[in-house]
Amino acid sequence: MIKGSQLMGRAVIDMEAAERLGKIKEIIVQRDGERIAGFVVVHGETIVGTGGTRQMIPASAVYSIGPDAMTVRGPAMKQGLAELENLPRMSDIIGHKMVTRSGRLLGVIDDMLINGADGTVVGFVVGEGVRNKLENIFNPQRPKTHGYVRADADLHVGKDLIVVPDDALMQGEPSAHEGEHRTATERTDAADSHPWEERALEESTRPSIWRRRTDTPSRARSETPAEPGLKSETARPVENYRAAEEARPETSQPDREDEAVTTAPKDQSQA
Repeated sequence: MIKGSQLMGRAVIDMEAAERLGKIKEIIVQRDGERIAGFVVVHGETIVGTGGTRQMIPASAVYSIGPDAMTVRGPAMKQGLAELENLPRMSDIIGHKMVTRSGRLLGVIDDMLINGADGTVVGFVVGEGVRNKLENIFNPQRPKTHGYVRADADLHVGKDLIVVPDDALMQGEPSAHEGEHRTATERTDAADSHPWEERALEESTRPSIWRRRTDTPSRARSETPAEPGLKSETARPVENYRAAEEARPETSQPDREDEAVTTAPKDQSQA
């Protein structure tokens, strides 16, 4: 089992070209939340996260995830790239609050558990969140929730909230590196198998539940008319000044009209 956060910054190696492609910047998830769809890989990025080149690698191209690098098959990296841009990221999942159907607040999602052998999403790690951590400092006796919610449970996902079945919480947390070394051993026995590709090409067994956070806000901004700003004390003199300007009679317009009337005969006499 691998934590999604453990994959961030891990090197990506093209096996055929024996070339380092960059490091993992983001994890792309299928809309059904059952498996990894791909990775965003950056190369040449600065320490502050700017610059460099960015490319997407589909999960079907992954050969193995090791403790130091993720190896990929170069010829398979161009499969299904078009749909990856619109799929949700792990960052779109992190931060959702989870509540059971019976009304118990479990906590906030702060990580994902991934099967390193084939890219299956096993569950979502329950974190305490900043508010709960502060409350635990002042109230150490406060009961804490530790564990993860199964990804295959019947989840109802909203904008910021997830309602989960009461039995979806698994107590404890699998080791973040469990299965990494076993995966390498399995590769020795089945060098020609591609579990990541097989899992990525499987059809979804349930409807889409996840979406990108940027989808809804952008649509809401385009459809919702802008509300008038609140009037502050400093804005009132400006408004009064504008009102006075609008109410002031226009004295220059008649002058221009009179000028036009008086100059007309001159033009006719010259003609």
